[in-house]
Amino acid sequence: MSTGEIKTPQVTAGKKPPKQHPAGRRFAAGEHPAPVLHPVVLPQISTDPLDELVDRLRPRLRRAVDGLQVAAALEADGCTDRIARVEYGFTDVFVLADAVFRGLGPQAHEDTVPPVAARTRWQTPRVLAHGPLYALPSVVFPAVLAVLGQRSLVLALALAGGLGWMYSGTAAYAAYKLLGADRPRAAAVLLALTILAGPLIGAGAGATVVAVTGGGAELILLTAGQLAYQMAGTVLVFYRREGRLAATMLPAAAAGGLYLIVGPAARPAAIATATAGVLAAFAVALWTTRGRGPRDELPGAPVLRAWRTGLAGVSCYGLCSAALLLHAQAPYLLTRFDVAAAAAPLILVMGFVEWRAEHFRGTVVGLTHRIGRPAHFRAAVWRRILADTLACLAVTTVPAAGLLAWLAAIGRLTTAGVLMTAAHVVLGGAYLAAFLLAGFERHLWLCLSLLAAIAVHVGGGLLLGAGPGSGAATVDTALFLGSVLGLQALFLIGLAPLVSQARHYR
Repeated sequence: MSTGEIKTPQVTAGKKPPKQHPAGRRFAAGEHPAPVLHPVVLPQISTDPLDELVDRLRPRLRRAVDGLQVAAALEADGCTDRIARVEYGFTDVFVLADAVFRGLGPQAHEDTVPPVAARTRWQTPRVLAHGPLYALPSVVFPAVLAVLGQRSLVLALALAGGLGWMYSGTAAYAAYKLLGADRPRAAAVLLALTILAGPLIGAGAGATVVAVTGGGAELILLTAGQLAYQMAGTVLVFYRREGRLAATMLPAAAAGGLYLIVGPAARPAAIATATAGVLAAFAVALWTTRGRGPRDELPGAPVLRAWRTGLAGVSCYGLCSAALLLHAQAPYLLTRFDVAAAAAPLILVMGFVEWRAEHFRGTVVGLTHRIGRPAHFRAAVWRRILADTLACLAVTTVPAAGLLAWLAAIGRLTTAGVLMTAAHVVLGGAYLAAFLLAGFERHLWLCLSLLAAIAVHVGGGLLLGAGPGSGAATVDTALFLGSVLGLQALFLIGLAPLVSQARHYR
């Protein structure tokens, strides 16, 4: 065949050429080729359970910044270490969470957690001032005690103090929940009503004490004023008007200090100034609640009904916390000044304790952005708690040492006073853990722990025959110190399963 010649199949006369498949195969006569199939490309469907998990979690975790947040979501869905091993082939939930986080892919910059708003330069001094503000009325108490001078006064102050602690804490909690639900007007109305009711509740407590143990109208006025100041202080702190509270009570504190220096000659001025200060604080707080929020906002009652369990928990915590302090000190108010004054250092530094508790959550949120390994995260959180606890203990020790030095200088330092002061130093660290537990809404654990500490103190005293008597005060205060050490341990045990879980900081 010459070049370029095309070879064609030869066809015999009367016969058709054999069929040929498009692919080139020849078929004999009578043989039929298989039908030509045109392939269809379908999207590949993954059968990997990890890919399915990533796709399911993607809408919820589009803002995830690390594997710890993914682990929190998995734990919330009920994923356990066993499920991670059996269904996905990973050793535990955290290793699975890291794989899911990588599967989510890079996150857009706008999806990261927004930075915390910058605090004003007065934020820290404002919180630190809470302790001294709480302590201002105590400067006037010596003048009041000199006027009334009766044991029923101790019971009245203890009862009114416990009620005020519970009442003001519950009111503030409810107002914060209303404010968080965008009900500022309802929060203001609630606080205004609680301010107005405060003196009535205090007067009722005073009247009860008078009916049981005796006394006069001045005792009722004292308890009414005590509740009025507690509620006024709560409202002004709620609205960050600590400067107004200080302006109303500083003259009373100055007059009370003058009485301590001058003596009975300054007593009328101290009592009159204190009365005017309480009335001024009450009026300023009531005025502060006016005109807040639109008139047409949604009602606040459904919000409070939704948080009724939390409200009950806060009330119980406030009552138990007041009982812890007052049951230990009330017997010494009229007989042992060195023991009764031991609470002053704790009250002065409560603002510092509150400040450290406020910063804890922000600090741990920052840790979730920097630390990716669960073990490292847990260790960092506990280091933060240890550092803050030691800081609270150290700061409480400073005024406590000053108080003990002053008592030694005037010849009134005793072993019982030292032990009671040491117990309140320990409480400075314990209340940091209490604030953190309250932030996690663990009010039941708080109440049970406080009741356990009270039971240890009172029960131990009954077993040993110790009490507030002159001969047993040392044993009684030593028991109280031991009970608050146990309380600190209980609070930390309650924090253990909570603080190192990243899901609580999302």
